[in-house]
Amino acid sequence: MDKAESNFIASPLCIEIGMSMILMGAEGTTAEELRSILDLPVDMTELVKKYERIMFNLQQHNGLHFANRLYVSETYEVRQDYNALLTSTFMKVANDNLGQRKASNSISFAVQRKSHRGMRTISNDHDLQINESAVLVNTVYYRGAWKTMFSKKGTKLKVFYGDHNREAYVRMMSHVGRFRIADHSYGQIIELPFHNSNLSMIIGLPLHNTYLSSIEKILRTLSESLVEKDVHVELPKFKIKYQMELVEPLKKLGIHLIFSNTSDLSGLLTNGKGAKINNVLHKSFIEIDERGASTGEAAAHVEYIQSTL
Repeated sequence: MDKAESNFIASPLCIEIGMSMILMGAEGTTAEELRSILDLPVDMTELVKKYERIMFNLQQHNGLHFANRLYVSETYEVRQDYNALLTSTFMKVANDNLGQRKASNSISFAVQRKSHRGMRTISNDHDLQINESAVLVNTVYYRGAWKTMFSKKGTKLKVFYGDHNREAYVRMMSHVGRFRIADHSYGQIIELPFHNSNLSMIIGLPLHNTYLSSIEKILRTLSESLVEKDVHVELPKFKIKYQMELVEPLKKLGIHLIFSNTSDLSGLLTNGKGAKINNVLHKSFIEIDERGASTGEAAAHVEYIQSTL
């Protein structure tokens, strides 16, 4: 993604959860490779407890919603021990005729319900292939109001300066108030807290002629030195939707076996020896306005499992 020429958004947490769901159904060297790359514990009980804690802590935040489901073709069967292992932590199991409109509608309806209709659809008939044996879907959705909202009257059309001296007129929100900020030779960051939550959005502003990648490197350090000050904040009002296939990026990280004919997912499907991941689709969106932020960060993570048997 370092060569991306357009706006993009992704959720490492969503991707990690999806890969961990696969790991819990992987065996042999397939499991060893995933465990090594993801840096996860060998003991399965410890692994499940790790994600139980993560999911429990995340769901304490108002407005944050998760949906994790496994859709299995009628021609395949999920191992009962795998189902029992994951149901309490991640998802439910639903049998469906994948590749048909029925499956697409079923998946989209489940996600809309979990996200209070904030996420309209994450799959369509083109996403689902007739020869897929299973589809794993995990979604994260958040809708939060700013602790200090912007006035709609203050939103004006102004110039936004992007990388490489690019300029564009955008709807710029404006507010004067006390916010936590930090300064650096590369630029500034500001923390915009959400109402009735300990969640906040951290925004980086590079100085002129400084690439965004430069300020990304110092975000972690700067976030630890935030100081509350009187600030005039100008923030673009925007919406970004993005979709990407993750097979190649995951291979670059060292994950190969789950995409090969030597993949072993026999811990997931009763006939999973030789079953492989056919595709990993990551869909996401974010919308920022005067009231707050709405985000599917990432909106959806879809994995297709195709059996060679």
